[in-house]
Order: sequence, then C-alpha cells, then structure tokens
Amino acid sequence: MPGVRLNAGVRFLTLNLVNQAKRDAAGKNRKTRAQAWRVVVIEDQRLFAEFLSLYCRELGLEVAAQCGLGAAGLAAVRAERPDLVLLDIALPDADGLEIARVVIEEFPQIKILGISSHRDAWTMLRVQRVGLHGFVDKQDQRPAILTEAIETVMAGQVYFSPIVREASASLRRDPRAFNRLLSDYEIRILSLIGESLTNEEIAAALSVSAATVQSRRRDILRKLDVHSTPKLIHYAIANGLTRRDALGKPPPVPAPAPRPARATLH
Repeated sequence: MPGVRLNAGVRFLTLNLVNQAKRDAAGKNRKTRAQAWRVVVIEDQRLFAEFLSLYCRELGLEVAAQCGLGAAGLAAVRAERPDLVLLDIALPDADGLEIARVVIEEFPQIKILGISSHRDAWTMLRVQRVGLHGFVDKQDQRPAILTEAIETVMAGQVYFSPIVREASASLRRDPRAFNRLLSDYEIRILSLIGESLTNEEIAAALSVSAATVQSRRRDILRKLDVHSTPKLIHYAIANGLTRRDALGKPPPVPAPAPRPARATLH
C-alpha cells in the first residue's frame, strides 16, 4: 500500500494476524461478554490498523471507529464511549500517552491498551505513570498475545509485555538513571532540549522565562555529568526522552472536552 511503512516486527505480526485471527477466534469458540465490547482503534499505520480491526472483529468485538490521528481518535472516544481503546502511543499529530491521560481523566471506565514498537525505558516508565491498563509490544510476534492482553484488561486486570517490567527493573538498578537524578520538570525540559529547541523556545512552551530555562539547563548538565548541549541532545534521544521522528514537532496537548452550553433564562 503506498505511503505505508512498517517495521519488521509489525510486518511479521500483521502477516500472522491474517493467518491466525480466524483460527484463534474459532479455537476459543467464544459466546461471551466479549461480543458486547466496543473498541476504538487509534493507529496511524493504516495496514496495521486494518489488521487490528480485523482481529478485534474475529474476537467478537464491535469496532466503533478506526482513526489514524490522535485528534480524530480522541474525538471518536468522546463520541462513541467505547469499552476499550487500542492506542498507538506514537502518533503523527499527538503524544499517544497524553491522549491516554485525557481519556483516563474524562472516562475512567474505559480500558486503554497501548501498542507500540518503542521500547525505551522512559516510554515504558511513562506507560506505567499515566496509568494504562495494558501495553503490548509490536515487536512481540505472537498474535495470541493481543488476545490475552484484551481479555486481561477487560477482566479488570493489568497486562504489560515483559519489556515494561524489564525497563522498570533496569531503571531501579541504575543509580545514575535519569529519573533518579532529575525531577519530572527537568526531564520535561531535557526532552525539549533533545528537540534542539533554544532556551527561548522552551520558555515559550512551558510559559516560563528564558533565564529559568537556562538555569535549569545548567542544573541538568551538572546532574547528568554531561558537558555540552550536543551531548545533552544525544542523551535525550538515546534514552527515549526525545524521538528522532518527533524532532522539531512537539506534539500538541489534546484539547479538553467541550463544556455544555449554559441554559439561557428567558
């Protein structure tokens, strides 16, 4: 399909979805509550999104909407009020984890299953901090994992691929891990430094003064024992605080739900 680029793990998984979706569903022979579950798929890779929708239907779920952008996905969730959201956490127009935060805040009853090929420690830490009900690694090549994850989160439990636990354990073992050395605010600034933004641009994004950002930048350099901005940018990218595909494109924060208009008294 023109314009669609899938990594090796995704290509393998989608091929397996074609071959195994019907077998998995038929083998389970489900006549369960799953048939009543409604799902919204938010995934920008069109081919993979199509297979997620196909797989959900084979499991007996109703696909209420399939969206390739974060803004459209959030609008679909607000309109459809599904039971489950399958959410790619790296979208072209938004931070998927920020969308998850908004959905959890507005609709705490909706289950969110994150799906991504990003496996860095910072992303895995954010997955847990935001409060996702589950996370599936796209590079895990077994379609049955998706079935297990959906059933687990819909049963009110948490499902995380092993990479989430491994990343968390790695951070706990490392006394020099960035989350030990830096505050959340400093981590946010470091992620923006990783996008090669100037002090003035970061200040505008965070609604603070450029002098404040400059002071924080010096603190970050000292705490990480890094001695130049180029090395700081490399550190941010290497640790997943900034992704190469997001350089120069800080994702917008999803807009809050529109408030109902007040009634006018006559």
